[in-house]
Amino acid sequence: MRREAKIPEPLREFIFDPPVAPTIWPRRVFHVIAGSSIPVGVLFLPMALVQWLLIVFSIVAVTLEAGRAMMPPMNDLLLRWLPFFKPQERVQVTGATYLWISATISVFAFDKDTAVLGLLFLAFGDPVAALVGGRDHRARIFGKSIAGSSAFVVAAIAAGAGASLHPDIPLAWWLVPGAVTAAIAELLPIPFDDNLSVPLAAAGIMALLAMI
Repeated sequence: MRREAKIPEPLREFIFDPPVAPTIWPRRVFHVIAGSSIPVGVLFLPMALVQWLLIVFSIVAVTLEAGRAMMPPMNDLLLRWLPFFKPQERVQVTGATYLWISATISVFAFDKDTAVLGLLFLAFGDPVAALVGGRDHRARIFGKSIAGSSAFVVAAIAAGAGASLHPDIPLAWWLVPGAVTAAIAELLPIPFDDNLSVPLAAAGIMALLAMI
């Protein structure tokens, strides 16, 4: 009888058996609305105004994080009234704060089109990946579903194609590598929040490819 290859328990737990997180609908909907509102603002508002607004909102977000850390009653109040927090965000910086920071960096560091696409990839790809991956109980890599990552790529490409209807967003070939890069950044266990790593990695790759 053929024996199955025995996988060391730590490796098995790391690759195959992480728990599947439940889908938090209010958070997913909020992610799409809030995440997409920033690139929409970049597209339709004057860039100077967008840059100032992002700076202000980033400062406010960081200030609120400091308030949460220093004033537990304030933290408890926010957790009670806002259903968008992940369990670990009760004692950590929220994804929304990372989103404001990454959006601010994006609009200053990259061209308008790559900044918008990177943020749209995150806004649509991440919740779709969570929705699909949370229902996929097959083998997982780094705690993430392969099906979820594939869904991320499809959703990101669709969002980018939709954004190309705006005259400032060309339908360029680097859209696909950018979407794949965003999905890889979401998949890998790097020590940065997805809201920070995904749009910056995707925009960075697209900016490099656009120079070829």
